[in-house]
Amino acid sequence: MNTLGRLRQLIRKLRDPNTGCVWNRIQNFQSLVPYTIEEAYEVSDVVENEAWSRLPEEIGDLLYQVLYLCELGQEEGKFTLDSVMDGLELKLSRRNPGLVDEPVSTGEHMNTSLRWSEIKSADRKRRGMLSELDDIPNSLPSVLASKKIQERVASIGFEPHVIDSSQRKIKQELIDLKILSRQYKSGSSSSEKFGELMFALINIGLDEHVDLDSALRKANKDFECRFRKVERELALLGVTFQEVCPAKLKELWDATELKRSTYAKSVGN
Repeated sequence: MNTLGRLRQLIRKLRDPNTGCVWNRIQNFQSLVPYTIEEAYEVSDVVENEAWSRLPEEIGDLLYQVLYLCELGQEEGKFTLDSVMDGLELKLSRRNPGLVDEPVSTGEHMNTSLRWSEIKSADRKRRGMLSELDDIPNSLPSVLASKKIQERVASIGFEPHVIDSSQRKIKQELIDLKILSRQYKSGSSSSEKFGELMFALINIGLDEHVDLDSALRKANKDFECRFRKVERELALLGVTFQEVCPAKLKELWDATELKRSTYAKSVGN
């Protein structure tokens, strides 16, 4: 029996209803979620600190959570480790056709990112998802959720800072700030300055007694709501984000803000 098989057998022994560990016997999908997240963060922390000697142990802890979840899936007849790996192999093959079909040309490699986005978009539609945002988990930390939302919409040709004048103005101010900061602190990296900016924004939020996480989650949800409305309008027009002209896209985006403002006024009255 290989190492993977021995680990799976150990988990089964821990969960044995008669001879196993009491704590392990009562675990379920929901109770394992916090531990899985914690182990993922520990892997991230080790990599960030370049503590490479600790990385195998932390990866092992994360792997244990994955194997444990697969054991629960098998116990409940939902899925198995083999079905998880088969699905992963199929997904990787589908998303990297150049590895399994004829090698792609150099010119085609130039469009790798676009091709990747198109394949993932097709995957979402195949799974019955109507929006490009449907598979972004609600449980993500608000900052990570905001990052994924903005990367996702940008991958299909929708860039908020280009469409939305307020966001465009803010981005220009940030560029000006970065240029100014370089004049006075040439040793400061963009990452450091951005960190300082975020720290300052959080400080302002605290001064205003703002629930920071809730505020960003609301901004994420508001953007997502407006984006879904634009998606529906484009579907009615029979065009994609890549096919519609920027002016029309801005018109549709501005219309979602107008509808939201009208609704807010009607509620206020």
